[in-house]
Amino acid sequence: MNHDPQTSIYEDLISALVNALSQRALFHRDHPRVQSSVADFVRGLRQRLGDDQREAFFLGVVEGRLVHDGRFLFGSTLLGRKLVKFADRLRCGGFLFRAALGENDVLSLLDFCVELNEQVASLDEARARLQQRTQAIELSPLYEDQGWFGQFHYSKSEAWDGAGGGEREQRAMVPVFQSLFDAVETAHGKAASDAALDVDGARSVSEGLLHSLETGDAHDLLRVVRYPNYDSYTVGHSVRVALLAVLVARELHAPTRYVIELCTAGLLHDVGKAKIPNEILFKPGLLDDEERRVMSQHPRLGAELLLANNGAGPLSIGAAFGHHIRHDGGGYPVVPCWHAVGKATALLHVCDVFEALTAVRPYKPALTPRRAFEIMLADRGSFHPGALQALVRCTGLYPPGSRVLLSSGERALVLVAGSDIERPAVRVTHARNGALLPADEVHDLDLAAASEIHILRMLEDLTPPTAAEASILQC
Repeated sequence: MNHDPQTSIYEDLISALVNALSQRALFHRDHPRVQSSVADFVRGLRQRLGDDQREAFFLGVVEGRLVHDGRFLFGSTLLGRKLVKFADRLRCGGFLFRAALGENDVLSLLDFCVELNEQVASLDEARARLQQRTQAIELSPLYEDQGWFGQFHYSKSEAWDGAGGGEREQRAMVPVFQSLFDAVETAHGKAASDAALDVDGARSVSEGLLHSLETGDAHDLLRVVRYPNYDSYTVGHSVRVALLAVLVARELHAPTRYVIELCTAGLLHDVGKAKIPNEILFKPGLLDDEERRVMSQHPRLGAELLLANNGAGPLSIGAAFGHHIRHDGGGYPVVPCWHAVGKATALLHVCDVFEALTAVRPYKPALTPRRAFEIMLADRGSFHPGALQALVRCTGLYPPGSRVLLSSGERALVLVAGSDIERPAVRVTHARNGALLPADEVHDLDLAAASEIHILRMLEDLTPPTAAEASILQC
């Protein structure tokens, strides 16, 4: 996948727009959450246009995907299903945001999206209706039509860096991921507005995920989801925790019904954070004692939200309440000595901490999986030994999706953990000189059988751990 810093900047900008649309779908236009997210987008847009010396910013919609300057914005597409559907109802191929854009212009666009329930007759009609609301946003013709606003040709293969699987399989993954992110986002939004949670909806998308894996591979999903800059971390964290748990459960040959409930529990385990103030949840530094006390309420709040829903199963309720309880009984909430954590909750606890350590947070960079496992193994008593061992065995020290440099000088994408946790199966994608290999030269290599080649290092720009990383184990 493309980790170009410029693409990441635009992913962050579009994530702000997508977040604004999601908030507006839940709250009135004057709600603080809506106003804040709109302000974030406008501020980010003005900064980007100033830095790039441009008069406008174009966000294209091509084949259900968000694109900019010919690049597929994977993370934004995962979170942006509402925006993609809005473009479809407008019969347009994207949105042009002019430098004169203000917060009221964005609010007008969001209002239009919420109010428009069916497809318009033509692009001309959509343009006329939008112009009655704002002159600072213009709708583009479809990508296939003459006059599309995009400056560059959209290349499907570019989005996957030439190293993905078949285009058909990749396209099939996008709606699966969108449904998972949408389920978590919807759950948190409903919790924040004191509305009833749609647990059955989360269970339904979990069933859809398992159905998609009948002809696919869970490792394919983790390769795609390992993308560092695509969303506010709360939603993405829950999706990644659920996927890690599904991977382990499938490797352990757990029954399908159990895996569905486990995935549902993973998607909803942090729903209590919707009740935590944003200034604490997204604080860019370590929490003080009072903030930590407030944050520590989210397991109890999540369990209460789920208990109020007749559709919530015991795995989801238990995971929401107990995913910060240590194997030795410590952690939070405080429980009596006779309390026993279920196996599903123990597994989600392990996945929760591993994902938090290996992902970017407002207060820390990502750690390598190897370093994350070192920290977790050193914290004796924190984790169920069997659950931690199962995760290590399933992901290896280089989880699926990792970009690595081989001792041969070639670069590769990790496909699946091998019998030796240090020697996974990889797909060689780049030559020794760093050039992307032609499609017919890309090849798979099992490092367990290629003793003369080993992994030198991961290619992600990761920094050494600090005190902030270790605090993940306590909060």
